[in-house]
Amino acid sequence: MKKKKRLKNKKIYIYLDVPVSNHQINQIFPEQFKFKKNSVFVNTSYLNFSKEKLKNFFKKIPKSEIPKNMIYLKSLKNLKFFLKKIKESDILIFYSYFISLKNLKFNALELFSKVKCKKILIKQHSQIIPNLKKNVLINFIRLIKYILKNLFLRDNSHNIESDHILSFGEKNKIKFNKNDNKNYLDYPSFWLRFNSKPKKKKIITYIDETLDYSDDQFLFKDKAQKKINNIERYLKKLNYFFSVIEKKYKCKLIICCKKKFRYDKNYFDGRKLVYGKTLELISKSKLVIGHKSDALFQAVYSKSPVILLKSREFSFKRNLEINLKSINLFNKKCNFLEDYNDKKVGLDTSVDKEYCNKIIDNYFVSKNQIKQNFHEKLTSDLRRSIL
Repeated sequence: MKKKKRLKNKKIYIYLDVPVSNHQINQIFPEQFKFKKNSVFVNTSYLNFSKEKLKNFFKKIPKSEIPKNMIYLKSLKNLKFFLKKIKESDILIFYSYFISLKNLKFNALELFSKVKCKKILIKQHSQIIPNLKKNVLINFIRLIKYILKNLFLRDNSHNIESDHILSFGEKNKIKFNKNDNKNYLDYPSFWLRFNSKPKKKKIITYIDETLDYSDDQFLFKDKAQKKINNIERYLKKLNYFFSVIEKKYKCKLIICCKKKFRYDKNYFDGRKLVYGKTLELISKSKLVIGHKSDALFQAVYSKSPVILLKSREFSFKRNLEINLKSINLFNKKCNFLEDYNDKKVGLDTSVDKEYCNKIIDNYFVSKNQIKQNFHEKLTSDLRRSIL
């Protein structure tokens, strides 16, 4: 009881260095996270991006998705003043993309890491090693890039002095154990949702990636690029394909949309649009259709039949990324939407379960890890004073 009381009196500061939506926060720290009331979200995105870029980013997000309880530190003076408020008994969680490490004026992350309190670093999963079996040339080029990146680009997040590092998968476990890092704790990935009861698979889901510009493009690129050359022509082809699939599987197709984005109208011939429920819907789908969204990680875990679509309305780069996603996540090649419609290729809904298990074990949930949601383990470890 004393431990619980002490923890209730502590503040948990969660540091982010990029702008985020409520949905992105809830992906890792949902309402079910027992210590959310203790948590204070601190953001230094105004120190890392221009006001114009942030304005364009927030313009695309619905007002309901803009975090209200976020503390934005907009100057070095604000930052230093805020850091003095953090007590030694508090907990500081680093969940960031480490943009601040590239900031030339000063290093916000370094200043945070010097604060005297318990510090926890959440690491993303390791980069998935290219699968050379399916497309040797493309993945060989990617493998060389992967090796060079690991040789010459230093992961500065290792320099952050932290009491604990939380990450997932066998690859990260091996990497940190090699470095004899006693602070490493093996966790289930926050990219996945673990359902206690398997549900009947009676829907088809399409993972939408928005038709227009990506909101993240406004942050990380100087000039936003169109995703689709001719949207009207593309939608006609896509909706026709959906109708064929619905007829074949005798069930409705649901459009799974990002919660931090809202369509001004329904572009999918009246099909149901569902915002912010993508992972849950994938888990109960008899078929998943997509392109290259990270939500596809859930399809790997649930071993759902998957069709990834390229299109001649997409750029060469985007089609290449879709191809790599299909090969490296599902061990299968993908085809053009237009070729399906013209019956030049047949549907391949096969699932390589052995390969999917290998991807999940290596990058998302290590073999000995209990299948529980990230926030559940975090709550449990905080309660037991493991963290």
